[in-house]
Amino acid sequence: MPLIFILLYVFFEVLLSYEIIGWIGVFGFFLEIIITAILGFGLLINFRMFFKETLGRFYLRGISQGIFFSSNVFRVLGAILLILPGALSDVLGILMQFSIILMLLKPSSKANVKVSSDSEIIDVEVIEKDNKG
Repeated sequence: MPLIFILLYVFFEVLLSYEIIGWIGVFGFFLEIIITAILGFGLLINFRMFFKETLGRFYLRGISQGIFFSSNVFRVLGAILLILPGALSDVLGILMQFSIILMLLKPSSKANVKVSSDSEIIDVEVIEKDNKG
């Protein structure tokens, strides 16, 4: 099963790279590979500053453990994808840098949590969005 996903990824990588080469040319695509690789290496080098910032927000209870872990993992994987040559890997790497993929993977329902004054009872109201027009 993982082999099928790898083959699909390679197929879409080649297809998108071919379309990009047709649009900006071979030299433009070469420059795109070089620029995104430099950007990926720069993000990996500066990752410790981002990690320190998110660690501070985690200690101050500004973000949850899941968000802390996933944002750091997405940041590193996105930088690695930017280093790899190819158009699809660059698109996925940029999306991971802005955590757009994390937002797409979240469920579409939101929970409103209200804490009463005695802080023993928690009232949770789940509101589901209807995506139908």
